[in-house]
Amino acid sequence: MSSYEVKNYTVRPVDGDDQIEVVIHSSDGSKWEYGIPFSRSSGRYMFEEIDVISNDFGEEFADELVQTIEKTIDGIVKR
Repeated sequence: MSSYEVKNYTVRPVDGDDQIEVVIHSSDGSKWEYGIPFSRSSGRYMFEEIDVISNDFGEEFADELVQTIEKTIDGIVKR
């Protein structure tokens, strides 16, 4: 069972770096921030904290977040 509810979140590229910024705001006012490095040549990334996010916010949100991260990286790599 999740511990928090997501109020909103953002996933965006970091200017000048091969990194994606993830910011999650929860309904209790807490804020989580992550920097996810990725390979511009292959699109591969590593985000080990996704298990923690799944535990805190639920598997459904974690799956949605992974899809959003992958879509964002794909958009950068295909440029």
